[in-house]
Amino acid sequence: MAKSTHSIKKVGVLGASGNMGSLSGGIFAQANIECIFFARTLDKAKAGLEAAVGQARSDVLRRYIRTVSYDELEKEIPSCDWIFEGLAEDMAIKNEFFAKIEKYKKADAIVSTVSSGLSIRKMGEGRSEEFRKNFMGTHFYNPPGKLPANELIFHPDVPKETRKFVYDFCEKVLRRVNIITEDTAAFAGNRIGFQLLNDAAIYAEKHGVDKIDYLLGPYTGRALPPLATIDLVGLDVHKAIVDNVVQHIQDERIDTYKMPAYMQKMIDAGMLGRKAKGKGGYFNRDAEKNKTTLQIADLSFAATKKEKIDWVEKTKQSIQDGLYSKAIEQIKNAPGEEGKIVRYFILGYVAYSFARIGEVTPEVDGIHGIDRVMSSGFSWLPPSGWVDLFGGVKATCALIESAGLSAPIQLKSIKDKGKICRVADVSKFLVGR
Repeated sequence: MAKSTHSIKKVGVLGASGNMGSLSGGIFAQANIECIFFARTLDKAKAGLEAAVGQARSDVLRRYIRTVSYDELEKEIPSCDWIFEGLAEDMAIKNEFFAKIEKYKKADAIVSTVSSGLSIRKMGEGRSEEFRKNFMGTHFYNPPGKLPANELIFHPDVPKETRKFVYDFCEKVLRRVNIITEDTAAFAGNRIGFQLLNDAAIYAEKHGVDKIDYLLGPYTGRALPPLATIDLVGLDVHKAIVDNVVQHIQDERIDTYKMPAYMQKMIDAGMLGRKAKGKGGYFNRDAEKNKTTLQIADLSFAATKKEKIDWVEKTKQSIQDGLYSKAIEQIKNAPGEEGKIVRYFILGYVAYSFARIGEVTPEVDGIHGIDRVMSSGFSWLPPSGWVDLFGGVKATCALIESAGLSAPIQLKSIKDKGKICRVADVSKFLVGR
């Protein structure tokens, strides 16, 4: 393999006023790399600088970041070795700026997009061969200061030596956990994660917001309950991701990806989650700052219920006591409709993840790329970690079938020869609260 001639000394960050642009750009600055933050106005670029400094909790970043407006593109882009695009998730906007970048950049400059699911191949359409040979997706997870996952989606024209250079640079210099990802809608992590999130939103219409987030809380292997996660992400972002999947994908669970009608009513009313100050999303605060919960029927808010189910509380206690095997047995044997719901979501996540091998990540990687993105990008217990906790492949397949789901061939074909998960200490994802 020929050695790459790339050297990264200066990075141009487009969309530096946005959350992903500023914080991702800050990761480069933390590696002592000179950065130019571009935004619509100088003030917006300066706001992006402050966000990057806040993420790092260090004024040292100011030495490495210079702020300018887009009026300076023609002057500044030619000196950049890497142009990192963090603009709005809109193909037309991205293509508008790629045309400008192509015009101004030097021949071997890398161009990457932080897009969370738009097609890399389509973004390369109409661009020159030289542009395509250095173009890729570098999907840093939000916030990148806490979530090190980086989905790398290379344009098909990118040569092997450039792929290796970018992979090594992101891993060794930027300290990212790389996941080679196929160019499919929502890529890998969002494709799997938002299936569960949207299905939880569907279940909430029947069972209530408080109950669903209680049943699927951190003790089931994720940092935040699913509906609280949607509030954090933003309902508008959630809609963009699931609509993109529904438009471009057909798989065995695509119906669980169709956003429920009440969510569109929330979006229309400006109830986008945490960023919608005063309007809330699934959760809000009343005049006394007490937490309130969405009542889906009329989109009003009521005092949050203190849900408490005996087996759930006992499972949480087992986790707090470090008795993880006991906690898993309690989940496997949990009674009633609530127990069925918990198993349906955990086992559905496992089955859906294994079924995506070879579709969202290369088949040669097996489940391990998906494990890395779910643990490092979502802070969720990786799917093969659940297989190990449930007692192996055969035991997990039997549980999946008993939950009314289909065990995928990608899981069934794995020979039971001990643990399969390579992510260290998966029990840390089980939180007893």
